[in-house]
Amino acid sequence: MPTLRPWGRLLAAALLLLVAAPIPATADDQMGLTVGPIESISGAICVSYEVGEPLTPRLKETLLQGMPATVTFEVGLWKRRALWFDKLVVAMRSEHKVVYDEWAKSFRIRSGQSPPRSRAVPDLDSLQALLFEGRRIPVAAAAALDSTGAYYVSVRVTIRPVAVEDLGEIERWLAGESPDPEGTQRGIPSYLLGLAVNLSGLGDRTAIKKSERFVPARLEGTRASLGFGRQEVAPP
Repeated sequence: MPTLRPWGRLLAAALLLLVAAPIPATADDQMGLTVGPIESISGAICVSYEVGEPLTPRLKETLLQGMPATVTFEVGLWKRRALWFDKLVVAMRSEHKVVYDEWAKSFRIRSGQSPPRSRAVPDLDSLQALLFEGRRIPVAAAAALDSTGAYYVSVRVTIRPVAVEDLGEIERWLAGESPDPEGTQRGIPSYLLGLAVNLSGLGDRTAIKKSERFVPARLEGTRASLGFGRQEVAPP
């Protein structure tokens, strides 16, 4: 059996707490997700959204114990169709892997893929501000839509524990960006974290909201300037 480093002993102790703690029932509280009115800004159709309560006390505790998580945002622009399914016109998605780096005493966030963008924040409040505070994003060019058609925007937010098969990627990410000054191997022991994933009682947390319906020709334009055509719904 491998020898546990200090962080390994901490995680093992956390596992004992997870096993002993009762697993609460999952509540569909929508995470405080709100979607604002649709706006037309300099020729772009824009949506505003905010996630007011993304992290439960249990999830905060588990993140601080080293459990990685993935935060996904999905935004869709839909056209209403009578007597048929609504048509998905635009789909936008972004994914952010989050893990607490015990050595740096900060949360590491890796966003996107081509290429991935890495950032660090010092605490949970900063993490919540970075990923979940209110933002406005462009979703389509107004000229590309049917000016008299009826549309709406959907926003889905998902927070889920990282799958065991993703642990190797996270270990390489942490070891590559934050090398241990003492030269010892860094990362998360997969045999311990795999147990944590299975025993934490944390399933996916998902919230989805729709905007009010809108007709492009009836939206009032403003003088604000925004670009559009982004490939990802990514926080700044």
